[in-house]
Amino acid sequence: MLLSFRVANHGSLREPQELNFVPAYEDERPAVTVAAIYGANASGKSTMVDAFEFFGRAVRDSQARWLPGADVPRRPFLLDHASRHERSSYAVDILLDGVRYVYGFAVTDTAVAEEWLYSYPKGRKRVLFERDGTAMTYGATLTGERVAIERTVRPNSLYLSAAAQASHEQLGAVWRALTEGRRVVGDSDRQFFTQAGAVLTWIYQVLDEEGLPVGTDVLTAADLGVHGIRRSPEKSEFGRKLRFRDGRAPQDEVETALMDAASGSLQFVHKVGDEEFLLPAAAESAGTKTWLNLVTMALRAILDGTSLWVDEIDVSLHPLLTAKLLSLFQNPELNPLGAQLVFTTHDASLLGTMLGEQVLRRDQVWFVEKAPKTGASELYPLSDFKPRKGENFERRYLAGSYGAVPLLPETAFEDMVRKYWGAHGKAVPA
Repeated sequence: MLLSFRVANHGSLREPQELNFVPAYEDERPAVTVAAIYGANASGKSTMVDAFEFFGRAVRDSQARWLPGADVPRRPFLLDHASRHERSSYAVDILLDGVRYVYGFAVTDTAVAEEWLYSYPKGRKRVLFERDGTAMTYGATLTGERVAIERTVRPNSLYLSAAAQASHEQLGAVWRALTEGRRVVGDSDRQFFTQAGAVLTWIYQVLDEEGLPVGTDVLTAADLGVHGIRRSPEKSEFGRKLRFRDGRAPQDEVETALMDAASGSLQFVHKVGDEEFLLPAAAESAGTKTWLNLVTMALRAILDGTSLWVDEIDVSLHPLLTAKLLSLFQNPELNPLGAQLVFTTHDASLLGTMLGEQVLRRDQVWFVEKAPKTGASELYPLSDFKPRKGENFERRYLAGSYGAVPLLPETAFEDMVRKYWGAHGKAVPA
């Protein structure tokens, strides 16, 4: 479970920013299970998601996939002459088996500058390891092989990643929590076929060999006019070809399965009277496909107790469906493992009430605003404004009380249209 994520010098996030999941108000859980990030276009919302995605990819891939001598694929702040040459840093606080861990690293364009891992059993700090360039310091609580791992670490790879590659039991548990305990859905993941492949692959592994009843439940519950999902006959072997080890499919085979899905392995069942019609995925609405993608990934997160990050969750979804998705994570009975949903959105209706209930709690709302003079983004919580319980957050946000809304000159757009009418030698028609 994530307790916080911190980042500095990534994209528009120049100064250190922290997304804190520790409840600001009374809560039985150690961390909130939903966090919504609001802001104007180009304010830095997606950059927060991208920063978390980079953090996870670095932990997962730096030792296994980053090439020796290659640059670190970071994205520093570029709107001044100093930041692009300074370090970018990333850190998380997580709760693993009831113990808090703090892990982070700082990178330059070419190397890992710092890396650290601490644990806090019974609230007392214990150093597992600290890294300064290529120099390593180990704490007494770190067990297992160290020197052999240290020899394999490259300047551009993380020690934690190398330890996982070497099957270090103690550090491998932290590595798995950071890599397998997260999924990020951004613009590059919007293609339905790729997500459909991921959905079916997971269903084969966890829920149902056929996978189809689950997809049917997801769609019929949303009143989308779809009565089921079927696999097209020519793709009937999809998923069955995967060889699972320890309940998981090898990455290369999963990627092959995704490509298989991309060629069109799903058909959607529609009914007109007593007659059934099978529509290919390409003929389905964006809303239907988005709902299938998000809810199935949400089910995976809830059953595994992991985190799901979604950029622009409201794309192609009705607000009531989005609110229903959030409620799955907020319900302790349905989400006993504390899975977390973090998302960016422009949907101000989620700040209000639906069906008589507040959709988002006061400590589940964050804002991002970009400073016009520097172009740097600042992240801050709604709780900073000391809002009262039951307050109309939607109205106050749209009125600008919390910031993070676009500043639109009163007649700028109208003047622009008049200008272009004039450029064509015409007056605006009466």
